[in-house]
Amino acid sequence: MTDLQSDHSYHPELRLDEHFWVDQQPFLLSRGYRLRPRYDPAWVPSWKQLIDRNLAEDSCRVSKTNVLDAIRIRDGIKVVLKRVPATTDEIGITLHLSSAHMRSDPRNRTVHILDVIPIRYNDEEHVFLVMPYLRKFDSPPFHCRSEFVESLRQLLLGLEFMHEQNFSHGDVGLLNLMMDETRVVPKRSHFARPWSHDGTEYNLTWHHRCRVSPIDYYYIDFGLSGWYPYGHDSALAMGVCGQVKTVPELSDTIPYNPFKVDIYQMGYTILELHFDLQYNYQEYRDLQMFQPLGEAMMSATPSDRPTASSALAQFESIASSIKRRKLRTRIWRKSDTLLQRFLRYIIGVPVI
Repeated sequence: MTDLQSDHSYHPELRLDEHFWVDQQPFLLSRGYRLRPRYDPAWVPSWKQLIDRNLAEDSCRVSKTNVLDAIRIRDGIKVVLKRVPATTDEIGITLHLSSAHMRSDPRNRTVHILDVIPIRYNDEEHVFLVMPYLRKFDSPPFHCRSEFVESLRQLLLGLEFMHEQNFSHGDVGLLNLMMDETRVVPKRSHFARPWSHDGTEYNLTWHHRCRVSPIDYYYIDFGLSGWYPYGHDSALAMGVCGQVKTVPELSDTIPYNPFKVDIYQMGYTILELHFDLQYNYQEYRDLQMFQPLGEAMMSATPSDRPTASSALAQFESIASSIKRRKLRTRIWRKSDTLLQRFLRYIIGVPVI
């Protein structure tokens, strides 16, 4: 491994943190991964010849500085690269859960690691974890109850599997629950502008999941995960972090059970889809039958929360009580305007 710092001068159109990817571009190319044109050392902004820079794909920036998309050259597959310190537990946990033995269990819904690339960054050892390109699990919107039921079933199965192996996730939230978009968005989407196919227009089109199933759902980001080989009862963790900030027992000084935190976070996510907890209105009103499950998982007393297996059993009981006709009935988000409903339902124009 070498400290791969190129001697190109800094590009004024790039943020300071983006130059890391420009520095790594030749090395990644030699390893078989091609970054977008914006991160080529010889990049010249295409919008210099355009009236509106927003119409240029290479104007797209990313929000996270340690994650970027790429193309695997040998087969053209779109992947995501994540830079992590070589000493973090995330690498060992992610690789173990991604091993052939672990993946032989169909309940395993953890992201598959395709490659591990050692690098040096700021004189420290790091690695790139290479993963398939995935999309947020609730985008595009759910078309009917059956789509939500299948996604939640897989995610609860995945949580049961992780807990069975004595792994806690630590950050079960909307941003870490993903979907393989291959069937849903066959033209694929843009990493920095997911509402676009090519990064230039608001032009995303898709198929309803219920019509192109099966669709696979996954957990990503194991940076806050832990392994507790002696079981759940003795597992203890500390720290206040993750997407869900309302877990009552989180503390920097008082140990808590991380498996119970996972349960709370998943319950929060269920309720966030049915009832937007941030803006206090019902998002998908037609998912109210899952509200009692979400509330039980969010019990203020950790010992009162169900285990992952018990939550899955309660979910299956609820799902089995939904009549087939209702499973196939169209559901709408509260945030959908009448115009959006008209475009999507009558004309067939997708609107996220």
